[in-house]
Amino acid sequence: MRDFIKDNNRRINGILGKLITAFLMLIPAAVIAWQVDVLVLEKSTLVKVCLLILVASVAPVIVCRYSYNETVNRCVCLTVMEGLVCLVACNDVISLKLLYVIVPLVSLLYADKAVFVHTARNCFFAMLFVFLYKYYHTDSRLHTLRYTYQTSYEELLATVLEYLILMLLMYLLCTKERDMILSGFLLEQREDGSYVTAAAAAVPAAEAEQAAPYNTKGLFLEVNQKMQSMIRGKDKVFLLHVDYDLPSVLIGDTEKIRLAMINVLSDLLQFTEQGTVTMTVTYEKGILPRKGQNITLVCKIDCSEDLTEDLRYGNAPGFALAKNMIQKLNGIFLDKTVGGEVRQTRFVISLLQTVEEEKTIGEIKEKHREEQKELITDSRRKAQNLYYAKQVKALVVDDSTANCKLVASLLKSYGMQAKTVESGEEAIEELRTRKYDFVILDHMMPVKGGIQTAKEIRQLGDPYFELLPLLVMTSNITEESKQIFYDCGFSEVISKPIKEEELRQALAHCMFL
Repeated sequence: MRDFIKDNNRRINGILGKLITAFLMLIPAAVIAWQVDVLVLEKSTLVKVCLLILVASVAPVIVCRYSYNETVNRCVCLTVMEGLVCLVACNDVISLKLLYVIVPLVSLLYADKAVFVHTARNCFFAMLFVFLYKYYHTDSRLHTLRYTYQTSYEELLATVLEYLILMLLMYLLCTKERDMILSGFLLEQREDGSYVTAAAAAVPAAEAEQAAPYNTKGLFLEVNQKMQSMIRGKDKVFLLHVDYDLPSVLIGDTEKIRLAMINVLSDLLQFTEQGTVTMTVTYEKGILPRKGQNITLVCKIDCSEDLTEDLRYGNAPGFALAKNMIQKLNGIFLDKTVGGEVRQTRFVISLLQTVEEEKTIGEIKEKHREEQKELITDSRRKAQNLYYAKQVKALVVDDSTANCKLVASLLKSYGMQAKTVESGEEAIEELRTRKYDFVILDHMMPVKGGIQTAKEIRQLGDPYFELLPLLVMTSNITEESKQIFYDCGFSEVISKPIKEEELRQALAHCMFL
């Protein structure tokens, strides 16, 4: 229920913020009334009134665009609309009693009884203010309009009674008919005493949303590796651009996001013949993300070819599945395919995520770069205490060029010779032609990971390969995972990011067994 209310608020805030801009029509209306002498005001006063209407009409759009606090957005939208309605109600040329129920009626869209009661109370006092203003400003000297009428006590009393009756009816609607307002999102009690919506209760536990912290860049690098392995050897290109201003750690349903992106991109790469598919990952900016805030993660996917027909007629089941997953995550999937002489397929996926780590990807990257510099400098200083022979040869296998350079620099500072390759296939070919004293393998690599490469090395059919020390670099350091690596033929396990002391100890253990 809480997730539904939050998502509902976000949508209603966006719609209402844009709707309030319609009040900009009051500006030309006021100018026309002033020119025909219906509105009697000084020119400077007219300009101030028009500026006030302009600011009040545009402010909700800006707030909803750049603020991630949906409660603040809701208050701004309702308050500004209430003020603009009162401004129209003060006009003696037009007297519409229904104006006073517009804002409480709109507040029903938020499906929250407390919001409705608060809005109805505020609008009631605003209505009294307008009537008292009209009643006491009957002196012609105070009139701003040429054509006026005097508000009587009888009219005030009748309007107040009508307003109270309408508010009572809407309150009953909000309280007794919540299923109409929430579109079936009613609460049901679980056995443990907690409450969920009826829709959520019908979803098996295995399919329920599992929100958990995840590494933002790491998630999309996994998607990138999957796509690169898919198009390897084909005349196609996939490019990934990640905004370094993104928070490094977000909270969301990692598995559904990964599967949704893989399904969309896989179908696009499948149908494109010789094109390029590009995914840009960013977020709706405007404020500095803080821990606990919600931000809108935006994934822009572009294809250089027109795949509209291929995706439309059910030929892309992954594409349809991805749209369904995005909807389950309360996300937005927009088709922004552009026309013209050269049509390009374009999709924009928006997902509301929670900030877990305020540091951005760029800040984390810069921190790691500084740590690597210190690591290499420190290793060179300690190298004099090592007694490795210069003839020791090492092979470093990692799909990350930066990581390869880092490990190779550390090994060279120990007096060793280091060769780097970026895939398991290259590593096996290199070992067939040249002898090495040990091999350092990255665990996660596209096409052929570290474990698969290690198994193939052990099965090359020579005692040299059976005894060759193999070290694995991985971020998955647990006792269970270590045992799995040892069972797969690895001699040592090194954690990532690389720690110089740990690497030295692992090398010493392998070299002096």
